[in-house]
Amino acid sequence: MNEDHHLSKQFSKPEDGEYVPITFIEFKRKIVGWSNELKRSVYIENEEQKSTLKRVREINLMIVINHLSGKTSSIELTDDEKAQFEAVYNTFLKKGGMLMYTRKRIGAKKVSFFELKEQDRVIDAPLKNLLSEMF
Repeated sequence: MNEDHHLSKQFSKPEDGEYVPITFIEFKRKIVGWSNELKRSVYIENEEQKSTLKRVREINLMIVINHLSGKTSSIELTDDEKAQFEAVYNTFLKKGGMLMYTRKRIGAKKVSFFELKEQDRVIDAPLKNLLSEMF
């Protein structure tokens, strides 16, 4: 099995120092909570679900193309992480380059972090498919 498999999953979680090249698609605002039954976070679709979940909160769900897998991935961001991404994205729009996603340890928590890798030339799209075909 490829040791970098965790970087190409739907919800990739790179370690500090590991980078995933991405292309931003969109943000969605979602309500999420922890399910003891499923032992994972779940997205809340209706109000009745809130009572059965713990740690209910709103998050920013960022949809991206993960260039390691060539597929779409989802990254859950806090408002601060989203603001940090938007600052990097604005620089990307002006200068070009490649958006890179990683996670950094800040105290006891790991936070999503974005950097811009400058490039001498433009890279082709990850796959020569229409974005609509990838969905």
